[in-house]
Amino acid sequence: MEPKLRFSETLLWVGRPDPRLFSREMARAYLLFLGLLALCGLVSTWLIRHLSQPRNAVIPAILVVVVMIGYFLITAPWRYRQRILQTIYAITDRRALVYRGFGWSSLWLEALPDLHDMLWSFDARQIRARRRIERYQGRTDLVFDGERHYHMTGRGQIRDWVQVGFLGLENVDEVDQLLESRFAQADIEY
Repeated sequence: MEPKLRFSETLLWVGRPDPRLFSREMARAYLLFLGLLALCGLVSTWLIRHLSQPRNAVIPAILVVVVMIGYFLITAPWRYRQRILQTIYAITDRRALVYRGFGWSSLWLEALPDLHDMLWSFDARQIRARRRIERYQGRTDLVFDGERHYHMTGRGQIRDWVQVGFLGLENVDEVDQLLESRFAQADIEY
């Protein structure tokens, strides 16, 4: 985190999200991907049975595509832990930082969405306006801001507001207290 600091900025706290606190998101991803994998299996089985003429070259091409999609779907949930562990949270004497983070989306299809920016910086005003959101028993997130995501569907766009902040901290009460003590009376820099 030190290379990301501004001149004469002091680092007060550094932390990471706890992957165990994302068990519901990971379970949701597993179920979604297993459902898609089952659908791919059914489609490929149907195609093999109905297009099994020896001179038909479509079957190998379809099987290659199904195998590639299947591999991606099977391995995707295992990548969530790695994505969670690459995120770094920091508090300095001037701001809060999220580096290589992810967001929280209310859309069922998007578990732990990637953020457009690699480094998020929150000033004193955003820190004071943070929201403390209890996602479920045992997990509370500190949300500072968010970014708009658009997803294309067959019938148009779905807009989503992805929440950004300190998500999935094990010691959220201590971090919230540090933010409160440090930024409750801090001046806003413009």
